[in-house]
Amino acid sequence: MQFQGPPLVQAACLLRDVRPWGRVDTASVEVPESVSRLVGQPTDSWKAPLRRWLAHLGLSEQDVGGPLDAPVSAAAREDGAAVSARYFVIHDTSWPWFGAHDFPPEADPHMNDLSRYAHASTALAHVFVNRLGRTLTTHDFSEPWRATKLEMRAAGVPVKGLFLHVELVQPRRSDPAGPAGNDAQAPLPGFTPAQYDMLALLYLAASVRAGEGLIPALHGALDEGLIDGHDDPQNFLLTAFAAALARLEQQLSALSVP
Repeated sequence: MQFQGPPLVQAACLLRDVRPWGRVDTASVEVPESVSRLVGQPTDSWKAPLRRWLAHLGLSEQDVGGPLDAPVSAAAREDGAAVSARYFVIHDTSWPWFGAHDFPPEADPHMNDLSRYAHASTALAHVFVNRLGRTLTTHDFSEPWRATKLEMRAAGVPVKGLFLHVELVQPRRSDPAGPAGNDAQAPLPGFTPAQYDMLALLYLAASVRAGEGLIPALHGALDEGLIDGHDDPQNFLLTAFAAALARLEQQLSALSVP
């Protein structure tokens, strides 16, 4: 399975803004240059500088989804051939939920506690990223995993392995205009600079393992039109993700110079 068009056309569709109550913008986005330079392009040359950058940051390869030398997950075609993961799906946790209360400071320990997502059998993504940019890998990027309505209901088992999933911690509160107990209101800005920086790092790590730049996608855009489709990630700024990728590319390029 894949969406129509070449990788950049698919990215332009799957990165459309997701709004409260699961509404998705109708018009395709203009994919920023720092993203378009990577999508569908070979990534082998980034492995060595990425490994050095991780060491500089004091991060392990496990912190970014698993060993850089290992392949990503794959799905099996009807003829038995393996198809490597193509999509890098961005979610928000929509949790913790604060009801009618104000959102806490970004450094709030309760909000940033990743241990709640540590049980692999129930974790709905490969990697979780808290508001401070720290990560928890619950499933290696090599493990086929499903985390969207599209995969679990519409497309089913044949697509298991085509999608890699990253959850960004984002608290929610109730919208007073909505029904009781709703979680429609997300903070502004939706995510922290540390989260965007880590998201860029995870995207490149996954793409290096895939051998080419993966197609980034927003969860809500994937689930568009499905009953109970999700409304995340809320207040996601594609420009902020692109800027983080551009910074990372610059940092790695400096490490590539002898």
